[in-house]
Amino acid sequence: MSETGNRSMRARGRARRELLLDATLAIIAERGIAGVTHRSVAAAAGVPHSSTTYFFDSLDDMIGEAVAHAMAAEFERLQQFRTLLESGASGPGAAIDEFVEIVRQQSEDYTVAQFEIYLFASRHPALRVHVERMLDETRDLSAGVLRANGVTDPHAASAVVALIDGFALHRIARSEEVQYQSLAHALRAALVGFVTLAATSSLGDAGNATN
Repeated sequence: MSETGNRSMRARGRARRELLLDATLAIIAERGIAGVTHRSVAAAAGVPHSSTTYFFDSLDDMIGEAVAHAMAAEFERLQQFRTLLESGASGPGAAIDEFVEIVRQQSEDYTVAQFEIYLFASRHPALRVHVERMLDETRDLSAGVLRANGVTDPHAASAVVALIDGFALHRIARSEEVQYQSLAHALRAALVGFVTLAATSSLGDAGNATN
């Protein structure tokens, strides 16, 4: 087979594998992890049943690769935000608005799958590394925004990420219209709160030093 033919075959293989990973995530969002089987994924992807065992060693391997696939897409979006943040082109308010826009653009199916994966990974240590990496990346971005505004509290970034995840969880649990402005407002309030906390803590330290 020619090199052109080999490249074409590899491209088709990559495309089919990605189709299977997307189908796995869609099933996780619709039916939960328990709904993921070789047969259900192949049917959702519209490919022969044998394709799943050709590309993946086991069901856990397929789920793990789907998690990594989802996280890779999210890392790419977060990296775009990191680039904007590091450029210094946006003030704190604009940075928060940009981040809320990232949340807004995230599909509900992905958010449902995200929390399904969180729970599944808590019982499967081999998958936990993907979730932990995602949380670490998000906390790093949060810490960057906070540091740029004078907040060095080591607990602040984790608290902000927990706030964002809580909003996302409520977003998929309630049928009412999502008020993204309330998330932006809460993030601004958290930023102001941590800035104030840092300032008052410094004042307290200074007062103790003079006594």
